[in-house]
Amino acid sequence: MIFDASTLPKTAPTSVEEVLSFADSLFASSGFNGASVSLISAPTGGAGVSGAAFCVSVPIVELEALARRAVEAAAGEQGVQIDRLELAFKQEAPERLGLEIEADAKAFLGKLTVRITGSLVLLREEGTLHFEGLQMDAGSGMFAGIAGAVLRPKLARLGAQVIDLRRIEGFGLRVTGIRATAQQLELSFSVV
Repeated sequence: MIFDASTLPKTAPTSVEEVLSFADSLFASSGFNGASVSLISAPTGGAGVSGAAFCVSVPIVELEALARRAVEAAAGEQGVQIDRLELAFKQEAPERLGLEIEADAKAFLGKLTVRITGSLVLLREEGTLHFEGLQMDAGSGMFAGIAGAVLRPKLARLGAQVIDLRRIEGFGLRVTGIRATAQQLELSFSVV
């Protein structure tokens, strides 16, 4: 799990300051030390947080470390060691980021380089994110076949999931923008 569920607020935040404080605590407890949250615009009327807009910036190296931990845990269950993992995003369109993960793995059967590609897509009308077109390339051979048998179902499940931040009880968030550079991923969201 990316975020520690115990950091979720017990009641809905009532001010922009509470939202910023909550976000800082959430990222700090999750190990995203370089993540930052900034206010884009405050709600009109001055009361509550509904309509407030924020931007979350997460360094790619932090996301890469998170991906590596997740991949190492899953690979370790199969007796596979991860030697290298690189993660990259490329802005393909305002609502679409290309995603590439490349990892070198080794096990008693040999060594293998696995490349996973796809896109992270913002469905602006719904304010949700999902992965699209996730594909794996591991070359050919017995080790590649085993890797494919393990990874392809996981990629299919990931591709079927919708990342809907509105489901956070008492604190619904609608994603309004995604942007990536070589150094960071930025998510813009508004409070609903």
